[in-house]
Amino acid sequence: MTGVWEGKRVLVTGASSGIGAALAREMAASGATVGICARRAQMLDEVLADCRRTSPESRAWTVDLAELDRLEGFVHRVEDELGGIDVLVNNAAVALGGPAARMPWADLERVTELDYYSPIRLTHAALPGMLSNGWGRVVVISSMAARMSTPGEAAYAAAKAALSAYFEALAGEMWDSVVRFHLVYPALIDLTPGVDGPDDLASTTTGATVIPAPVLARDIRRQLESGDFELYMPYAMRRAVAERAADVAKSIEFMAGWYQRAGDHH
Repeated sequence: MTGVWEGKRVLVTGASSGIGAALAREMAASGATVGICARRAQMLDEVLADCRRTSPESRAWTVDLAELDRLEGFVHRVEDELGGIDVLVNNAAVALGGPAARMPWADLERVTELDYYSPIRLTHAALPGMLSNGWGRVVVISSMAARMSTPGEAAYAAAKAALSAYFEALAGEMWDSVVRFHLVYPALIDLTPGVDGPDDLASTTTGATVIPAPVLARDIRRQLESGDFELYMPYAMRRAVAERAADVAKSIEFMAGWYQRAGDHH
């Protein structure tokens, strides 16, 4: 599918490791020119070197995306240096866990700024260029925590749930535009560098199975190509969300039992 992405410019946030790094490598190998950003310069440079093996014009920027007032200027810089942004992948996030009632307020604010406000600010800054160019795609890496309200991850789950709701609404508002939106709901993802697996893991496992990041990255690339709005990883998690919606109280009771057995409430 290299021809599909030839000439497209893709900005991936949080790309120094994990899902972001895997997706940057996947899109570069598929023919796109990739821009990557993160806070960890050394790790980012390693990912950039991999991307440039298949996409020599790829670039990287070291940036803290929680510095919200700088994001519009950052997007303009990327557009200038990359030649534009055709695909924005909002992947950067922080998952600070622990009992919600005892979480320091500063941690809650950090999660909200990076996981919720930052993707919105980046998207708002990138949309005018996409609309002007006549084509654009926005990928939002949410989480199964957003759908399951996972105990021990209240701040993270809330930020991701708000993020999903926001982009669902924005997708409706812009349904007839040239910009399309894609939401991704990963469960347990193996972020270990170099770990991969067969693509059928996505369809043959449950949410208790850890999926290698490159498997998810390839599915996100296919999601972009097919135009699908939502992607659950593994696919079985879509059914889990439907079952939860049918009886939320029962789901909360189940999750509470799991949380107590795990001992995370101490």
